[in-house]
Amino acid sequence: MNENQQISQIEQIFLYFLCALCGKFIFRGVSIVKRTGFIYLIFGMATAVSLLIYSWQTSQAAPTATTYYICDCQPNADGDCTAGNDANAGTDPAAPWQTYAQARSFYNSSIAPGDEILFCRGGAHDLSGDYDNQWRNTSCTADQPCVVGAYTPPWASGDEAKPILQRADDGHGFTLNNDSGHIFQNLDMRCTGCAGGSGWAFFVVEDADDILIDNVSMDGFTIGIHLRGCIATWCSNDRVTIRNSRFTNNSSQGFLGHGNDLLLENNYFENNGDGTVFAHNIYIAGDSGVTIRNNELYRASLDSNGRCSGTSLVGHGVINNLLIEGNIIREDVGLANQGCWGIGIAPAYGGTAESYQNLIIRGNRIENVGNVAIATGSCLDCTIENNVVVNQQSFGVSGVAVRPFGTNGEDTVSSNLIVRNNSFALATGIGIELTEGSGHTIVSNVISMTGSDSNAYCYDLSLAASSYDVIDYNICGNSAGQWATTATDLAAWQGQGWGANSQAAAPGFSSSTDLRPEGETAVLINAGHPTLSSLADFNGGVRDAQPDAGAYEWQPLTEKLFLPLLVK
Repeated sequence: MNENQQISQIEQIFLYFLCALCGKFIFRGVSIVKRTGFIYLIFGMATAVSLLIYSWQTSQAAPTATTYYICDCQPNADGDCTAGNDANAGTDPAAPWQTYAQARSFYNSSIAPGDEILFCRGGAHDLSGDYDNQWRNTSCTADQPCVVGAYTPPWASGDEAKPILQRADDGHGFTLNNDSGHIFQNLDMRCTGCAGGSGWAFFVVEDADDILIDNVSMDGFTIGIHLRGCIATWCSNDRVTIRNSRFTNNSSQGFLGHGNDLLLENNYFENNGDGTVFAHNIYIAGDSGVTIRNNELYRASLDSNGRCSGTSLVGHGVINNLLIEGNIIREDVGLANQGCWGIGIAPAYGGTAESYQNLIIRGNRIENVGNVAIATGSCLDCTIENNVVVNQQSFGVSGVAVRPFGTNGEDTVSSNLIVRNNSFALATGIGIELTEGSGHTIVSNVISMTGSDSNAYCYDLSLAASSYDVIDYNICGNSAGQWATTATDLAAWQGQGWGANSQAAAPGFSSSTDLRPEGETAVLINAGHPTLSSLADFNGGVRDAQPDAGAYEWQPLTEKLFLPLLVK
């Protein structure tokens, strides 16, 4: 019996005693008034005793967490590095353990809730040998997680980088299996033997939850992080947060997996993938409550010529409440194949029904990707707003494409999409195409076709008219091409009953890459839908009563000067 169980039993005894007294007086014929008053007194005493016990319980000091130290000086270590010894107790930073194997063995067998295992900054540690490298201990919990991180050793001179954890053979860095409450932070993970293999920096399986990976670099693995969940029966890895980390040169995927309440935030992805359309910087495969925010994604799935060939951020399966916000997704001009899409949340699994409920794609900047910047399909009650798309590639590009991507008829049909306040500057292509489903609203978007292609279209909205609820207050400057695939110019479009308040004019961007308004007389100023525009703009500023079209709300010079002072 532990201490908490003893306290619980003491509390129960007090309550039983007080209730017994209560019963004795109630059934001895006491008058109803006196009986009621006494009942209140008894229950008041019971509450007071319970509160006293709870106060005593919570005032007891939690078990003291212990920190253990590891330092090794394998290749790539700092020149000042001094190795430890596994024969040491490991609790003194001046006398640490030496090996990763010792740290893992202790973690699996003896670590207590809240304990820390820290690798020395400036050190280099060998992960080779065991393929799985399982870190597993059921003592760790969400409330008292076990920590794997970094410390500054006594020999440090001040220029030491994050501890290097490297392996020269194919295999995983950390495998977390069916337990929860782990924190990994401030690590530099590398693999020189994983190319073309199956080594993953982090492999999270079998319902391992409540995990934080913070400020960790993952380079040269097959997959940076893989959240797989269960195979025999369905489960996911829930409440996983990955932030402030770097995913580079991983040969298959940067991030792959799924989980409820998953957060990817402030990470950097570059050159992840094998040069095919099946490899990505980020690949989300399902579940609910996923947030992908403020990440930078660059050079996805490079082929042998160094050209991006796969979608940088992709999602397939059934995903509910997915938020993709504030990310930068970019490629270099001339170094993107047409299959190098920016964001693609759409069906791809033949024979399996897929759908996306309450998807929000907002406030992202997407530059020079393949022939689709933002794609979705089978999307229900979804919003695409305040995105900025710049594309200077030589081929045609769709800024937003909502299509029936599934081929076997099993997928959900899109409905009730809102596409609003997006800004596009495209050399050629289609600004917005929405050719699946019904109940859609397309308002306050701004498109500039910067090239001379006569086959450039502002819009492809070729469904039956009844499929769209509102199409209005949009702007497109397209001197060489056409207004829509079904209307050569705006007048013909308005003749079909759409866009009475739309404008065919140069919108007034600051430049072909800077899509903020060039000034307060720009065409897009006060040109957005008065009631259906987004409430805030790309930068989070509140739109006024006459909202601007496009992603940015104009700020007069006085507001720009004094807003920082007001914020302070």
